[in-house]
Amino acid sequence: MKTIKYLLWLIILVLLGILIYQNLDYFMTTVALRFDLKVSSWNWTIPELQNIVYFGICFLLGIILVGFKGFVTNFKLKKEIKTKDTALTSFKEQVNTLKTQLEVFQHDPYIKNELEEKPIVEQIVSEPPENDNGKDQPS
Repeated sequence: MKTIKYLLWLIILVLLGILIYQNLDYFMTTVALRFDLKVSSWNWTIPELQNIVYFGICFLLGIILVGFKGFVTNFKLKKEIKTKDTALTSFKEQVNTLKTQLEVFQHDPYIKNELEEKPIVEQIVSEPPENDNGKDQPS
Protein backbone atom coordinates (compact mmCIF):
# COMPACT_ATOMS: atom_id res chain seq x y z
CA MET A 1 0.00 0.00 0.00
CA LYS A 2 2.88 2.36 0.75
CA THR A 3 4.40 1.85 -2.70
CA ILE A 4 1.07 2.67 -4.34
CA LYS A 5 0.83 5.78 -2.21
CA TYR A 6 4.34 6.89 -3.17
CA LEU A 7 3.66 6.20 -6.85
CA LEU A 8 0.45 8.24 -6.70
CA TRP A 9 2.28 11.19 -5.14
CA LEU A 10 5.07 10.84 -7.69
CA ILE A 11 2.54 10.94 -10.54
CA ILE A 12 0.87 14.03 -9.05
CA LEU A 13 4.21 15.82 -8.67
CA VAL A 14 5.25 14.95 -12.24
CA LEU A 15 1.94 16.27 -13.61
CA LEU A 16 2.32 19.44 -11.54
CA GLY A 17 5.88 19.89 -12.86
CA ILE A 18 4.68 19.44 -16.45
CA LEU A 19 1.93 22.02 -15.85
CA ILE A 20 4.42 24.55 -14.51
CA TYR A 21 7.00 23.87 -17.26
CA GLN A 22 4.47 24.23 -20.08
CA ASN A 23 3.10 27.48 -18.59
CA LEU A 24 6.43 28.95 -17.49
CA ASP A 25 5.64 32.34 -19.05
CA TYR A 26 2.58 32.76 -16.84
CA PHE A 27 4.27 31.59 -13.63
CA MET A 28 7.36 33.80 -14.12
CA THR A 29 5.51 37.06 -14.79
CA THR A 30 5.71 39.57 -11.97
CA VAL A 31 2.54 41.11 -10.58
CA ALA A 32 1.95 43.62 -7.80
CA LEU A 33 -1.13 42.96 -5.69
CA ARG A 34 -3.21 45.92 -4.51
CA PHE A 35 -5.59 46.05 -1.57
CA ASP A 36 -7.89 49.08 -1.47
CA LEU A 37 -10.80 49.59 0.95
CA LYS A 38 -11.84 52.94 -0.62
CA VAL A 39 -10.44 54.88 2.33
CA SER A 40 -7.49 57.12 1.59
CA SER A 41 -5.27 55.77 4.36
CA TRP A 42 -6.25 52.11 3.79
CA ASN A 43 -4.51 51.45 0.51
CA TRP A 44 -1.80 48.78 0.38
CA THR A 45 0.34 47.47 -2.44
CA ILE A 46 2.32 44.26 -2.11
CA PRO A 47 5.68 44.38 -3.90
CA GLU A 48 5.93 42.76 -7.32
CA LEU A 49 6.50 39.03 -7.08
CA GLN A 50 6.30 36.19 -9.57
CA ASN A 51 3.02 34.29 -9.76
CA ILE A 52 4.74 31.07 -8.70
CA VAL A 53 5.76 32.77 -5.42
CA TYR A 54 2.13 33.67 -4.72
CA PHE A 55 1.07 30.08 -5.41
CA GLY A 56 3.83 28.83 -3.10
CA ILE A 57 2.81 31.22 -0.31
CA CYS A 58 -0.83 30.12 -0.56
CA PHE A 59 0.23 26.46 -0.57
CA LEU A 60 2.41 26.89 2.54
CA LEU A 61 -0.32 28.82 4.38
CA GLY A 62 -2.76 26.01 3.59
CA ILE A 63 -0.34 23.39 4.94
CA ILE A 64 0.20 25.44 8.11
CA LEU A 65 -3.55 25.86 8.70
CA VAL A 66 -4.28 22.17 8.14
CA GLY A 67 -1.38 21.20 10.41
CA PHE A 68 -2.63 23.49 13.16
CA LYS A 69 -6.16 22.07 12.87
CA GLY A 70 -4.75 18.54 13.02
CA PHE A 71 -2.72 19.43 16.10
CA VAL A 72 -5.78 20.83 17.89
CA THR A 73 -7.86 17.78 16.94
CA ASN A 74 -5.10 15.44 18.11
CA PHE A 75 -4.89 17.28 21.44
CA LYS A 76 -8.66 17.04 21.99
CA LEU A 77 -8.70 13.32 21.14
CA LYS A 78 -5.82 12.58 23.52
CA LYS A 79 -7.67 14.40 26.30
CA GLU A 80 -10.85 12.41 25.55
CA ILE A 81 -8.89 9.13 25.57
CA LYS A 82 -7.44 9.95 28.98
CA THR A 83 -10.88 10.67 30.46
CA LYS A 84 -12.32 7.48 28.96
CA ASP A 85 -9.37 5.45 30.30
CA THR A 86 -9.92 6.76 33.82
CA ALA A 87 -13.63 5.96 33.59
CA LEU A 88 -12.80 2.49 32.29
CA THR A 89 -10.44 1.76 35.18
CA SER A 90 -13.03 2.92 37.70
CA PHE A 91 -15.63 0.65 36.08
CA LYS A 92 -13.23 -2.28 36.17
CA GLU A 93 -12.58 -1.68 39.87
CA GLN A 94 -16.32 -1.53 40.52
CA VAL A 95 -16.86 -4.81 38.63
CA ASN A 96 -14.11 -6.49 40.66
CA THR A 97 -15.60 -5.36 43.97
CA LEU A 98 -19.05 -6.55 42.91
CA LYS A 99 -17.60 -9.93 41.89
CA THR A 100 -15.94 -10.37 45.28
CA GLN A 101 -19.18 -9.43 47.04
CA LEU A 102 -21.08 -11.94 44.91
CA GLU A 103 -18.61 -14.68 45.75
CA VAL A 104 -19.02 -13.94 49.46
CA PHE A 105 -22.81 -14.17 49.18
CA GLN A 106 -22.68 -17.39 47.17
CA HIS A 107 -20.33 -19.18 49.57
CA ASP A 108 -21.85 -18.04 52.87
CA PRO A 109 -24.30 -20.78 54.03
CA TYR A 110 -26.35 -18.49 56.30
CA ILE A 111 -27.08 -16.00 53.54
CA LYS A 112 -27.74 -18.83 51.09
CA ASN A 113 -30.36 -20.34 53.45
CA GLU A 114 -32.09 -16.99 53.90
CA LEU A 115 -32.29 -16.51 50.13
CA GLU A 116 -33.81 -19.97 49.66
CA GLU A 117 -36.46 -19.45 52.39
CA LYS A 118 -37.82 -16.15 51.04
CA PRO A 119 -40.06 -16.33 47.96
CA ILE A 120 -38.54 -14.42 45.09
CA VAL A 121 -41.73 -13.39 43.33
CA GLU A 122 -44.99 -12.54 45.07
CA GLN A 123 -48.08 -12.68 42.93
CA ILE A 124 -50.48 -9.85 43.40
CA VAL A 125 -54.05 -10.43 42.35
CA SER A 126 -55.73 -7.25 41.28
CA GLU A 127 -59.41 -6.59 40.92
CA PRO A 128 -60.77 -5.90 37.43
CA PRO A 129 -61.28 -2.19 36.69
CA GLU A 130 -64.77 -0.75 37.01
CA ASN A 131 -66.54 1.10 34.18
CA ASP A 132 -66.71 4.87 34.53
CA ASN A 133 -70.06 5.34 32.85
CA GLY A 134 -71.99 3.30 35.39
CA LYS A 135 -72.90 0.39 33.11
CA ASP A 136 -72.26 -3.12 34.40
CA GLN A 137 -72.02 -4.82 31.07
CA PRO A 138 -70.86 -3.55 27.73
CA SER A 139 -73.58 -3.29 25.08
